[in-house]
Amino acid sequence: MGGTYNKDVRTKDSKRVLNGNFHITQPVGRPRTRWVDVVQRDAQQLLGIRGWRSKATNRDEWRCLMREAKAQKGL
Repeated sequence: MGGTYNKDVRTKDSKRVLNGNFHITQPVGRPRTRWVDVVQRDAQQLLGIRGWRSKATNRDEWRCLMREAKAQKGL
């Protein structure tokens, strides 16, 4: 398995050299917002909780928190 990975890396590097693609550009602007960041922000703003992942592991507690959030926003 490791030999195949090394071969793929070498082939990509050799194609990059052959085609003259030495510069790797990054997208311009601010980084894209991740789903996790949005959930964290919403949990903090709507529910006032930190550590939403530990709350989400208990489904009954999380369901109750989601009902509260929907009632606050009128959803």
